[in-house]
Amino acid sequence: MEQVQQDSLLLFPCPGCKAQLYFNPQHQQLECEYCGVKVAIDNGADRVKENSLRQQMSEAGDPTVVIEQKVHKCDRCGSQTVFVSDTPTFVCSFCNFEVVNPVAYKTRIVQPAGIIPFKVDQQSSIKIFKTWLGNGWWAPRDLKEFARQDALHGIYVPFWTYDAQTYSRWSGYGGRHYYVTVSDTDANGNKTTRQEQRTEWIYREGNYEQAFDDILIGGATELTQNEYESIYPYNLEELVNFDARYISGFKADVYDIAVQDGYAKAEDFMERVIYDECANLCRIDTYRDLEVDTTYEGQTYKHIMLPLWVCSYKYKNKSYHFLINGQTGKIYGKKPVSPVKVSIVIVLALALILAIYFFSQQ
Repeated sequence: MEQVQQDSLLLFPCPGCKAQLYFNPQHQQLECEYCGVKVAIDNGADRVKENSLRQQMSEAGDPTVVIEQKVHKCDRCGSQTVFVSDTPTFVCSFCNFEVVNPVAYKTRIVQPAGIIPFKVDQQSSIKIFKTWLGNGWWAPRDLKEFARQDALHGIYVPFWTYDAQTYSRWSGYGGRHYYVTVSDTDANGNKTTRQEQRTEWIYREGNYEQAFDDILIGGATELTQNEYESIYPYNLEELVNFDARYISGFKADVYDIAVQDGYAKAEDFMERVIYDECANLCRIDTYRDLEVDTTYEGQTYKHIMLPLWVCSYKYKNKSYHFLINGQTGKIYGKKPVSPVKVSIVIVLALALILAIYFFSQQ
């Protein structure tokens, strides 16, 4: 995963005292922590537009959406970070390794069209994280030493959204259940009857159309698509024009999943949805031998940045992630399980079973 991080330069100086302004999620504006000056940010959305996927995936690409950045690489986990300065020192958000890397290379990336500003601030995220750590009996007692609140980072994560109009032709066999009375003879030679289900198979075919809008695909490989989806939904109606001032005080990752690779995941999702809908059309009581042929047209995409609080930690050489949706506060996380506590429960369960067996014999 690539990350954008500010250096020591005053990118957004306070008009009053010239200190750095930072974005305040509670007030949705830039604020100076020294003199209290507040600066509003235009929250228009007129530049949050769809781009032609066909043009972007052509050999020439789409030069109107591309910018150039310098990229630095984490020596431990390989995540890539975009910096303004030439000799950055930073802590990698996904492995907590302090990186000093003066060697940079240039890369061309699709610039973000929109952003959803953070609404969950740092204090709220820490409170959510502490509550999560305190819940659950199975976790090891020393978990808090590894999953520390100072490892919780506010990051704008890259996403792709995709739209498409689909036209499908399907065919298959719909099965209608019916029942017949079957005579039989039991073990004693008595005649019996029973109802037996059978299926009549009827050939069926038809057309299906569906327009897909804003299929959301994560743009970085450090998190899986399942992890992204675990903190959905994001309310994309709150997207505003991308403005770097929203990032002041936070980090921002740069995608390492290319637009065409993200679309492949989106098309897989569309294919599954279309198949299920065609199966419903084919089904009577059941169905079989369903074939679906789909044409995709008018595919568009956009690159957006969405807010996420992330804590990455290792416990006994295994990596864990804790995530908070920076817009809604929805959480996702996995904790290690204490083998000692598991052993205690097993022993107690065996003791209970033995006790029940002993008293039942009495």
